[in-house]
Order: sequence, then structure tokens, then C-alpha cells
Amino acid sequence: MSIDFEGRTAVITGSASGIGLGMARACLSRGMQVVLSDLAEDRLADTVGSLSAEGAQVAALAADVRNPADLDELRELALSQFGRVDLVCNNAGVGFTKPLIQCEAADWQIVLDVNVRGVANGIHAFLPFMLEQGSGHISATASLSGLIGDPDLGVYNASKFAVVGLMEGLAHDVLGTGVSASVLCPGPVATDLIHTSANQTGVGANPDVHEYLNRGLHPDDVGEFAIRGIAEGRHWLFPHQELTEHLMRSRTEAMLDDGRLYVDPVEWTEQS
Repeated sequence: MSIDFEGRTAVITGSASGIGLGMARACLSRGMQVVLSDLAEDRLADTVGSLSAEGAQVAALAADVRNPADLDELRELALSQFGRVDLVCNNAGVGFTKPLIQCEAADWQIVLDVNVRGVANGIHAFLPFMLEQGSGHISATASLSGLIGDPDLGVYNASKFAVVGLMEGLAHDVLGTGVSASVLCPGPVATDLIHTSANQTGVGANPDVHEYLNRGLHPDDVGEFAIRGIAEGRHWLFPHQELTEHLMRSRTEAMLDDGRLYVDPVEWTEQS
């Protein structure tokens, strides 16, 4: 079922930069009002100032998705400013590369708290209102790493696999209610995720990963792809369609053929 977003309201977490900002721009181009949220207050203020100067209808709140009260406050801000909420994009996330044997409890906690509990908090803050409203859409940003296991990304993989399952389960739960759900699974995107995550996780940024991501899609293109796909009624949002299809088919064939582990012959540092 397609969705007409003109005149509607979107709430997007992790939207001061990167994919979240790309989503915000895509929403604004469709005539929506947008409530932005991010943990980086200064960057959020700069982004809101820039968008407002362009005539965009935006509001913003510095919020930590790990805190349910912050998400409740975000919902109330959207309702007080624009009177409704039609689209929620749970986009905030963190990640780092580190072999599992080196990961400590604190590494697991920060990634699971932001990437999984943050999405769950967003769902719990907005879903009851949408069900009462009788319409709405909730999306979450997972990753291609939520579909395929990677070396040195075990903690991140675990969090994004959880998001994929969570959003598919949510989509089933809300069938027939007027509310729908989707999950975005991008591959490499030219964002500053590695460095912004380092500020939260305390794990240093891997320069090889940063270089790899910089060869990826522009975040505005991913944001546009996501919002267009949601408007078209898609659940699965794969901006790297060919790469996703190759990896998923190869992995599934290996699983069903003889149960072997699929190892991509091209290292992640060499992929384009």
C-alpha cells in the first residue's frame, strides 16, 4: 500500500548528519514537517539552522535513544508542534570493528543499548499513538551487516540482526491496523559513523573502515531511497540491491547446500 506523505509529520533519530539527515531532506522535499533528534547537540543545532534558513518546517530535540523518557519527550514535541506523527525513522546507531575475543561487557552494552533498545524505545514511544490514530509507519535503520555476518563486526552484527528481526516481527504484529513497518539495510555509506561512534563507544576509529565507507553511497541518496521505498509500501529497503542480492543468495545457497559457512572471497576492505 502506497503512502502519501505530503503535509504529514516525520520524526527521525540520529538526523543531525548522515543517513538520518538524508531522510530528513527526502521528507522535506515531499512537503512534510520533520522533527529531528540527535545526541550531538551542536551539530543538531547547526543542521536545524541550515534547514530552517531554507524555509523548512522543522523542530528538534537533543535526545538519547537509550532513555525512554527522551523518546516520550520527542513524541510530545512532535505533537505540540505539528499535531500528529505519521512516520518514525529509528535511525540512531553506533558501531565499531573489533574481534569478538577482544570485546568487553561495556562494548556489548553500548552497542545493544543504542542499536537495539534505542529502536525498541522508539517503537514503544510512538506505536500506541499511531494505533490510536489508525495510521502511521515505523522504520528502523539496520544494515547489510544485519543480514550477513562479517569479520571483526560480531557485536555490530548481533545488534543489526536483532533490528531486522524486530522490525519484521513488528510488521506482522501491526497487519490490518493501518500502521506499517520497514527496515533499511544499507551497505557502505559515506558517513562519519565510525568517528561519531568512537565518541560514544570509546573504541578508536579504524582508518581502513573509514576509507571503505567513504567509497560508498552518498547518505542523501540512501535517505531518498528509504523514504521513496516506504512511500511505495516496501518492508525491505535495500539501497545496495546488487551487493545485497549477491551476498544473500551466496549465503543462502551455502546454508542449504551443505550447511557450510559462507565466506565472501572479496575482503570488506576491498569491496566497492
